[in-house]
Amino acid sequence: MLSSEEVKRIALEVGFDACGIARADALTDEEYPLRGWLAKGWHAGLSYMERNVEMRMDPRLLVPGARSVICCVSAYPPPILPLGKEERPEGGWGYKPGVAAYAQGREYHKVLKDMLFSLRERLGIDGKVCCDTVPISDKHWAARAGLGFIGRHTLLVTPQWGSWVNLGEIVTTEECSEYSEYSEYSEYSEYSECSDNPDFCARCRRCVDACPNHAIAPSGPPMIDVSRCTAYYTTHHERPIPPGHVTAGYTQGCDICQLACPFNR
Repeated sequence: MLSSEEVKRIALEVGFDACGIARADALTDEEYPLRGWLAKGWHAGLSYMERNVEMRMDPRLLVPGARSVICCVSAYPPPILPLGKEERPEGGWGYKPGVAAYAQGREYHKVLKDMLFSLRERLGIDGKVCCDTVPISDKHWAARAGLGFIGRHTLLVTPQWGSWVNLGEIVTTEECSEYSEYSEYSEYSEYSECSDNPDFCARCRRCVDACPNHAIAPSGPPMIDVSRCTAYYTTHHERPIPPGHVTAGYTQGCDICQLACPFNR
């Protein structure tokens, strides 16, 4: 049996900012409204989301006999103003206009996967390393592991870094000594005037109103109509951007909904 404290300690040592561990039971439709989202056709051209639906909900179908999902968080800097030559750090790094904050630095998939493989090796376990390209929902498992909650913009919101985070997991057959609980909303009280309501997003429409293309569902389970999302066209989509679609200058990804979120101040 793995020591949960040891797992979290080593996760920090290999470079992650937080770690939580969830029992590998299937996600519910309330936790992850994947089926409802697909039924609406809001996945647009992301046809791969129609495949492996049950596996996306249940990690035991991804890794037979799975008992634990080790979820890791890596925070990244929020958007900054363009830096003049005299202000740039040694090495010349500066802000790239039109590029979302997550893509300003190194390619996060490689960085996170390297850290996950290192964590797996140091723990001495077998397990499936996951980071965005495996049929498992990174953010919903991070929420299950107590690392945050899913905001109206469908992103994981953490108490420390808001939604400025990248995520990865190890799905393993190992049992852990203790499993994380869902986040206590009291952790977020200093970040939002909505904090007197445990469902913060129910009374806050900032991301909904900020999206110039009305991509975010204003009520019901957190969902995005991908066909209206700028990040879809600038990241996943090779066809021309539809006439009238507002990109707000973004050429890779989009930060508009995150910039509007009160947890990201």
